[in-house]
Amino acid sequence: LLAQPPAISYAVEFGGLSGPVDIANAGDGSNRLFIVQQAGTIVVRNGATVTQFADFGTTGANIITSGGEQGLLSMAFHPAYDGITNRFFFIYYNDLSGDIAVSRCQTTAGNINTADISTLTPIITISHPTQSNHNGGKLNFGADGYLYFATGDGGGGNDGPNNAQTGTVLLGKMLRIDIDQ
Repeated sequence: LLAQPPAISYAVEFGGLSGPVDIANAGDGSNRLFIVQQAGTIVVRNGATVTQFADFGTTGANIITSGGEQGLLSMAFHPAYDGITNRFFFIYYNDLSGDIAVSRCQTTAGNINTADISTLTPIITISHPTQSNHNGGKLNFGADGYLYFATGDGGGGNDGPNNAQTGTVLLGKMLRIDIDQ
């Protein structure tokens, strides 16, 4: 006899999000959750409170192209992030020209629940010249301390330009960067 499957239920934790695409934890023991929204904002949930952490979209820093498969797609905190001596976090996005970009930023000194947009520093930009889809977009730090991210193949169907199979092209790859060097 087959056992009955367990009943599944869900509960809404909080609402008011628009296009959530990623969620991150700072890893500093605060248990805060950072929700990345495609149009360029990040909100932070600290206990029952949800507030804006950063705005990289049109009403803030205005560095994001958003829509379809483009936008602010991911974030990750530095493995040594503590909000005091190390305040670094990283974002993966499509810049205003539609290219893939990874940048570093810091939380505000004295306020770990807001980003200091003035510290935004580009790390890498990868040309994404012909299509607006297939952008990839997940940032994670590995156990080795390197920042890993997957780039999309550049768009269109079936990777027509063969970007993923061409070793000299950064599209369609899993890349790793030593962000401390």
